[in-house]
Amino acid sequence: MAKRDYYEVLGIDRSASEAELKRAFKKLARTYHPDVNPGDARAEERFKEISEAYAVLSDPEKRRKYDAMGHAAFGGGSPWGGGAPPGMEDILREFGLGDIFGGIFGGARGGAARGGFHAQPQAPRKGQDVNYSMEIGFDDSLKGLNTTITVPKTTNENGKIQHTTERIQVKIPPGVSNGSRIRLAGKGEVSLNGGPQGDLFIVTKVREHPFFERKGDNLYLNLPVSLGEALLGARVEINTFEGAMKMTIPPSTQNGQVFRLSGKGAPRLKGSGKGDLIVRVQVLLPDKMDEESREIVRELERRNPTSPRADMTGVSM
Repeated sequence: MAKRDYYEVLGIDRSASEAELKRAFKKLARTYHPDVNPGDARAEERFKEISEAYAVLSDPEKRRKYDAMGHAAFGGGSPWGGGAPPGMEDILREFGLGDIFGGIFGGARGGAARGGFHAQPQAPRKGQDVNYSMEIGFDDSLKGLNTTITVPKTTNENGKIQHTTERIQVKIPPGVSNGSRIRLAGKGEVSLNGGPQGDLFIVTKVREHPFFERKGDNLYLNLPVSLGEALLGARVEINTFEGAMKMTIPPSTQNGQVFRLSGKGAPRLKGSGKGDLIVRVQVLLPDKMDEESREIVRELERRNPTSPRADMTGVSM
């Protein structure tokens, strides 16, 4: 019987990208693996055919030769003389299948074999873990969030694989940041041979805030103040994530001066307490002044002489 075209075997176009190739192989490998179809010789042969096709097309040099000459590039047979493709266990492991299906190819580890596969049963292995990316608001990252998500779900009923979805209640704790991982045990992929289900990891992505910036557990805020507030001092109101609070601006506060409000930052995800709120003052000058206002400023300069660039005198470049 003539060998089938490798692209046909995997159900992809000849122009398929590496990502499309991987998706096709992973889906077919889960469907036809002998552990999922015990005693089914046709499924076993199909799995070997799929494995050979992927091993060739995932290797850039072998794929180039196959595209140019077809099966004739390998003498009309398998590039490996009918045995298992070398490194196949590593290929399976790349898809999270190595721990489940490791050691199934014959010849390398001994034991009874049939058609190139070990007949011995595999120990139950845990299903594959799954990552789920969730975008949340800046406020939610500090206060926490209860929500519901819909995730893909794979079931294994008597060896028959079904793909569906599942709605899951998720609790995001206060203090998460970009890249935080929340583990939901037993909500990942189902085991294909009776082992425990994998875990689901929620990976958070926090939207930016228009005024606050987070670095570690500290929050940073640029606070605009008027010239009068900076010169004379003031009590100003700022909105924090615990509500509005009053902050004292001392007299003669300089532009760029920094104040630290202890314990007003982000909750610590691991541990207790909170970081600090770092407030940097931005003195806003009037856009326009009348002549009388200018005279007031001149009088202020005469009454309070300063040398703002004295420290720069004599400094060479």
